[in-house]
Amino acid sequence: MALTAGGLGFGFGRASAEWGAPDTFSVDGSMTVAGYCGSGGYSDMRDGAQVEIVNQDNKVLGVSTLKEDKGKDSCYFTFTVRDLPSGERLYGASTGNSNRGVIWKTQQEAMTEGFHLTLG
Repeated sequence: MALTAGGLGFGFGRASAEWGAPDTFSVDGSMTVAGYCGSGGYSDMRDGAQVEIVNQDNKVLGVSTLKEDKGKDSCYFTFTVRDLPSGERLYGASTGNSNRGVIWKTQQEAMTEGFHLTLG
């Protein structure tokens, strides 16, 4: 299943509960850019770019950064956002400029699928 919103799409991923922190969880994800990342219209997609997970009220719950996966093509990045609080109605992932949009998931979807974003 793939959905697109604001130029972003998502696929499958995973999350994990944190030991010793029963009310939090972590989400793993990725960003794939079709085209030339880090330049032109994708200049905001680069190693170290910020990833935010927000709740349904757009309150930032957790932050991470994109890490370029050198084993893949130059436009594939991974991220992990840790210590997200459980119990929110929705969790949204975004990265890059504000025109990129937010991909929304329930807590169960975020925990079982993670966030895998596609641009381009």
